[in-house]
Amino acid sequence: MSSLASSKRKSLRSVDPLPAAGRAVTLRLLGPADAASYQALRLDGLARHGCEFAASYEEEAGLPLAAFEQRLASGTVFGGFVAGHLVGVAGFRQPPEAKKRHKGVLWGVYVAPSARRLGLGRALVRAVIEHARGRVLQLHATVASLNTAARALYLAEGFRPYGCEPQALHHGGRYYDQDLLLLPLGAPAAPGGAAE
Repeated sequence: MSSLASSKRKSLRSVDPLPAAGRAVTLRLLGPADAASYQALRLDGLARHGCEFAASYEEEAGLPLAAFEQRLASGTVFGGFVAGHLVGVAGFRQPPEAKKRHKGVLWGVYVAPSARRLGLGRALVRAVIEHARGRVLQLHATVASLNTAARALYLAEGFRPYGCEPQALHHGGRYYDQDLLLLPLGAPAAPGGAAE
């Protein structure tokens, strides 16, 4: 057995330790102090659902903890917690180019299996939408066309499809299409705080 396969299996067991049914869910922005939990959950998602993320398990497993600390220090990632354990994440980012800063991107949405069916995915997506509102004119998302549950969630939250990128991702010797989704949010706040 390869050490990569062994490492993947270890990450799958270590991230999803508890049954979540009947437990309270809390959301908050993650910071550098959450990096170890975030790294473990992110790698769990990439290992379980490699064909549904642009990043690969192999690439991210090779990153040091400091890279995840930096991602959380400089970016916007919401975390969902059950009984104090990080079990769900969703990120927001804006392109660095001035001509594209009116757009935001919802990325990296993942909920550990033990925390599914609690509404955590929906709550995380809504947290990103509310964070984006007033900052960007539109929020974009991509979803693997085969991920019907995520697509249904995004559509229920108001996202609308505007295209499909064929063969967008290559994983495990196969190509996967991605649906392109858009949520109009209205005018972002101007630098002085008023809407444009």
